[in-house]
Amino acid sequence: DLLGVPAADRDTFMEALEKGPTAGDTRKEGESQDISVLIFMGQYFMQYLAERRATPREDIMSELANATYPNGVPPELLEVVKLAVFLFAAGQDTSAKLLSNALRVLAEDAALQDRLRADPALVDEFVEEMLRIEGSTKATFRLARRDVTIGGIDIPAGSKLVIMLGAANRDPGRWEHPTEIIFGRPKLAEHLAFGRGPHTCIGAPLARFEVQIMLRELLAKTRSIAIDDS
Repeated sequence: DLLGVPAADRDTFMEALEKGPTAGDTRKEGESQDISVLIFMGQYFMQYLAERRATPREDIMSELANATYPNGVPPELLEVVKLAVFLFAAGQDTSAKLLSNALRVLAEDAALQDRLRADPALVDEFVEEMLRIEGSTKATFRLARRDVTIGGIDIPAGSKLVIMLGAANRDPGRWEHPTEIIFGRPKLAEHLAFGRGPHTCIGAPLARFEVQIMLRELLAKTRSIAIDDS
């Protein structure tokens, strides 16, 4: 709704995403990345964004379509299409993974379930701890624009970097008992599940809100959640 994807096309996109390859599948190391699903969706988004450049609406795609660089020049439409497709696909995938990870943890800990049912206000902190321990995005990537030294390591300009968000969020030098869920953990919001700075995930507030509501509703409507091994 926020992005502006027509309701009539959403099932088509969801079916395409479901049939597509699993993102970050380490079992396919060395194989070329399959982007056929993104190309398929891009054809639709090219039409959406072209229409919004001609006739803007009250949605995010209209803002993207009519945004300009600081010098006032609009980007090529294909660049905007890539961003819009990414926002749509990421919004379906990462929140679902976070919810799945949270449910697995709850299913394995009956006492934790009971505590959250007794005090639903703790769900917000639980979601933050899940983001820290089992965030959907384990790594991000950067290109060093200038020579820099971080943690005593010299990084020359032009270096390609893999930033391990998952490792930072479990760093014992930063987090006491990093693999445990601890309510009242100091400065918990400083985890890196959504990145940091100008690259912070644009969908972070929505993802938090979605999962918090879903967990509260599910816990309120159940007495016990368990994994069915059959």
